[in-house]
Amino acid sequence: MVSIMVTMILMIVLSLIVIGFAQIARRNSRQSLDRQLSTSAFYAAEAGVNDVRDLIKQHGTPPAKPDCTNGSGAAAAYYGNLPAPTLDATTNVKYTCIMVDPTATTLPYTLGYTGTVVPLNAASGNIDTLKFTWSKSNTSATPTAGCNGNLVAAGSWSCGYAGIRFDLVPTSGALSFGGMAGGTMSTFADPVASGGVTNTAFRTDGSASLVKVTCTNANCTLTINSGLGGNSYYLRIMSQYYQNVPLQISGTNGAGAVSFTGAQVKIDVTGKAQDVLRRIQVRVPADGTSTNLGADYALQTTDSICKRFDIMTNHYQSDAANAVPSMDNGGNPLCKSP
Repeated sequence: MVSIMVTMILMIVLSLIVIGFAQIARRNSRQSLDRQLSTSAFYAAEAGVNDVRDLIKQHGTPPAKPDCTNGSGAAAAYYGNLPAPTLDATTNVKYTCIMVDPTATTLPYTLGYTGTVVPLNAASGNIDTLKFTWSKSNTSATPTAGCNGNLVAAGSWSCGYAGIRFDLVPTSGALSFGGMAGGTMSTFADPVASGGVTNTAFRTDGSASLVKVTCTNANCTLTINSGLGGNSYYLRIMSQYYQNVPLQISGTNGAGAVSFTGAQVKIDVTGKAQDVLRRIQVRVPADGTSTNLGADYALQTTDSICKRFDIMTNHYQSDAANAVPSMDNGGNPLCKSP
């Protein structure tokens, strides 16, 4: 009897061990399959995003699509141009839902040394304030250390935040070259640890050409809190001293947060692979690009420049006729003797 009992107990224990290993094997197999299906569902969702981006490039800013249907009227005509959502019928890979919002209360951008152009059009009402918020650009534990307000050579910049340069021009009403040139606010926002401001007025007289912005260890913020009032502006903005600077733009008016149109489109897509779903949201430029098509500077070159003229108030002198042998030998055509 003792032998029988011992044998039965051993059989039960071995059976439980085998069942446990079998469950672990099935679980690992399912997890591996789920990871593969999740990747496929993610790619399906990306395919949906790219299909909407192609529509935007071909047909312009899209109408709102608040649910998974194509709606009616203009929305149905617009989104009727989407291709079939099924990517692989054999494995049932497709995107199941696309939602599109052409307005946004917050516009995120990543700034570099070249200008990013942002159309700021209020969906309703005017724009009374504009707020720029940017994050630290390095991993310094105290990003405001070294933010002393001195514009120095790039190699000597020790502040954890980038400086921001922007040009803001009203585009409401009738436009002219002189009006736009005289109505543009051009500003360098220089981060400082203390003694600066977080608000400034919209100014076109040059008094706001350099604004020292007080930054905390959390972020830098600069709000244009007066002097606006129009419903349409164009902004060209870039970073100084750092690349890949995270920036958010928001605005307010009497009704609350401003909804911007024509700048960014939020695309929300759900992809499916068998029984696994992946949902992603992305922001894309409403016009297909936010690249500045004009020069960011009055004079820009990747080579050295030989300057042979002096300019100051009421005075101009050209030295182009004078040879500079040391520079002539350098091969720069701007420094060749006439």
